[in-house]
Amino acid sequence: MNVLLERLGIRKLLNLGVTEQLGLESSVRVQLSNLIAFLGIFSNVQYSIFFTIAEAPYYQVMNFVHTIVVFVFFMVFYFNLKGRYALSKFILVFIISVPLLCVSTFSFGTSGGFYYYFLVFAIIPFVLFSYDDKWWILFLFLMNTSFYVWFEFFGRPGVFREGTLLYRKDIQDLFRVNSVVSCLSFVALVMFYFLRNINRIQKEMIRINDHKDRIFSILAHDLKGPMGTMSNYLGYLTRSLPEREELVMGLKELKKSINQSYLVLESLLDWVQNETKKTQCNPKNLNFSVLLKSTMDILNIQATNKEILWETKVPNDDSIYCDERMTSTVLRNILSNAIKYSHPKGKVVIEAKHVSSFMEIQVLDQGIGMTSDLLEKIIEGKRFTSEFGTVGEKGTGLGLLVCMELLKEQGGSLRVVSLPDLGTKIFIQLPLKR
Repeated sequence: MNVLLERLGIRKLLNLGVTEQLGLESSVRVQLSNLIAFLGIFSNVQYSIFFTIAEAPYYQVMNFVHTIVVFVFFMVFYFNLKGRYALSKFILVFIISVPLLCVSTFSFGTSGGFYYYFLVFAIIPFVLFSYDDKWWILFLFLMNTSFYVWFEFFGRPGVFREGTLLYRKDIQDLFRVNSVVSCLSFVALVMFYFLRNINRIQKEMIRINDHKDRIFSILAHDLKGPMGTMSNYLGYLTRSLPEREELVMGLKELKKSINQSYLVLESLLDWVQNETKKTQCNPKNLNFSVLLKSTMDILNIQATNKEILWETKVPNDDSIYCDERMTSTVLRNILSNAIKYSHPKGKVVIEAKHVSSFMEIQVLDQGIGMTSDLLEKIIEGKRFTSEFGTVGEKGTGLGLLVCMELLKEQGGSLRVVSLPDLGTKIFIQLPLKR
């Protein structure tokens, strides 16, 4: 079904005017207005053909009305495309009743059952407008309901010329059946689409709440500890002046806490920016060895404290086509994790080689590794509890998630191979220079 919609261009039509700046609920209402306009165009063209064939009374006038209404429906698409959503919706809810009013007044009367559509159009405002527009919803509901009541109790059957198709009772009944089936189908389609998107909104709300809980958890645990350590030590310094060796040792611990807090905060901000689609990707040709050296310099204290040995096998002159900030964040997260989960005096190996049109970077550690369940959660982007490092370092559980999303933005990829107690090997692919 999705493939068929894509080929017919209907999906693109339904998404006219939908932008990243719109919230999910607003996007759904824009899509619904496009859907109703599309159905309106289809039904007006269809009935123009039917009226002409059946020689309905004043069918020339009705065809003229249908032409104007179809033009206005196209204007609904245009206004949505230009971001004038409110105008688009108000035009739509008023214009859809016009052909029904005309056909039930001048042409068919109550014979074809077209006035049943007024009941359908009475509920359309409830899915197109938000609760803030409740008075418009009430007005449009009462207007369409009044039209229905008028034709149901005060309307008269149409007068059809003898010899035409509509003079036959079975043809009139056929139009009535078509009206009932069309009304039910219209309601079912709109409500199904509405329910489908309500389901999307509910899932998005669950995802947002999960992200909010994760952010609060990180702020409460992963930043509270280092901040408390820094506060306690600075308080100690204000009360007494320690010996030089104690001072140097304390300052090293203080710097370690600051670096840990910085990495946690940076990972959190990168993740939030990517989730809210505010990350800007500006790729250019960059020397990979330079990027790698800058990252290793930042993490050098962390590696030195655990006596981790770096082993690099990276060509000095190879360039990749990437966003510098995003790629630096990816490398920093990957190498920081490699240090964190490596045993003291361990080794982290970094290799780079060409694979097709990509550079593949491999980062291998001989640390504690990961279980298959944890690895599966990371790959699927599910929430999980980050394990402590080999000397008690705490992580956010966001590092690899951020890396996968940032690499995806640049046309790259990430793959993880890991076994408990045997270490982890991470494969990163980024496009080569252009």
